[in-house]
Amino acid sequence: MSNPAQLKAEADALIARGKALIATDLPQATDLLNRAVRLYWAAGEYYSAAAQTGNYGWALRRMGRPDLARPYLARAAEIFADLGLADFAERHRAAAEDIAADLTPEFLASLPPAVRQALEQGDGALLQFAINTLPTDQQQMVIDRLSAIGLISLAESAGDANHAVQQFEPLLQAIVAVARGDESERPDVERALDDLERKGWRIRKAVRQIWQGERRRQRLTYGLDEVDTAIVHRILDLLNAP
Repeated sequence: MSNPAQLKAEADALIARGKALIATDLPQATDLLNRAVRLYWAAGEYYSAAAQTGNYGWALRRMGRPDLARPYLARAAEIFADLGLADFAERHRAAAEDIAADLTPEFLASLPPAVRQALEQGDGALLQFAINTLPTDQQQMVIDRLSAIGLISLAESAGDANHAVQQFEPLLQAIVAVARGDESERPDVERALDDLERKGWRIRKAVRQIWQGERRRQRLTYGLDEVDTAIVHRILDLLNAP
């Protein structure tokens, strides 16, 4: 019989494989997640089970699949609540409820039919195709509306880490300025971080820890995905620059 450490190692390996497949083979990625969660439970790694379930929900949300993301975020909230981690539970519960609130019949009815169909089916590839076939002016309108409620975002997979870092560079510079004692931009930065949190980014907690003086990369990035980790690393690199 495998010991808990071996079970956790097996689960971690399955999660890594799933992350590599989520953009190209969603059924397989989902199967790998489910197998990993069962192993985490068997190993007594309940936090890992919750965290990886939640991470999968965040990833699905970023891919433009909010309906698929909702049950994973809700399940993660349940596990975190059972573990007594109220803050984690509330964050995931709010994200799941936020998705439900965003996808109202009125909102869906306001979208072009092909876009509405893709969202109702939770099909990210179909959503991208539907947007691409719209006239240019309508494309931007739809992108802006979906971005505003967090159904799509700048980074759609772990491979977009560099792109996300580049897009957020002005915000990261402002975060560093606050860390160095310039409080003038802090209210605007706080609002931006809150907005990003609602859309599925998970850097707000790390940023606040950095402002409090934390500089240990492993502690700041624990539980984050590749994209959020890359953003935190960039903040620390900027802080270390002369």
